[in-house]
Amino acid sequence: MTTILIVFHVLAAVLFLGPVTVAISTFQTQAVKAQAGDTRAAGAASVLHKLTNVYGMLAALVPLLGVGIMMTDSAYWSDGRFHIAITLAVIAWLILLFLIIPRQKKMMGSLGLLDAADHDPESDVLPAEKFDKTKSQLSMFGGIFSLLWVIMLILMYWSPF
Repeated sequence: MTTILIVFHVLAAVLFLGPVTVAISTFQTQAVKAQAGDTRAAGAASVLHKLTNVYGMLAALVPLLGVGIMMTDSAYWSDGRFHIAITLAVIAWLILLFLIIPRQKKMMGSLGLLDAADHDPESDVLPAEKFDKTKSQLSMFGGIFSLLWVIMLILMYWSPF
């Protein structure tokens, strides 16, 4: 059972974390180009925002499967590096959920690229002077998100003991 869970855990990490990491790291660049009037970049920003939302939610499977693995084999449960990795995964997912996705949504709303059902004109719009600051924040949070996953990868496969 543990082997099957490990396969699903690694598969979820590859299939969901790879695309969401790329989407997070390139979204703001496309949004800035879209703000300058590039319609192709507007389409790219829309796709990247949807990827961030959908694959970001699916990425929650990675730490959940990790906990499942720990529950099936006591050797994993007693190794502190796996506890640290799951904690970092939860922090990365919270950064995505509470810091990255809302900022992307505001940029999308400012560009007029949100669906009418998803758009709240009161809260989903950035003043023009905050657009560049939000771009910088998205770059920073995206970098932290990616770095956390790299640290987790190292913790998963490198055993100092």
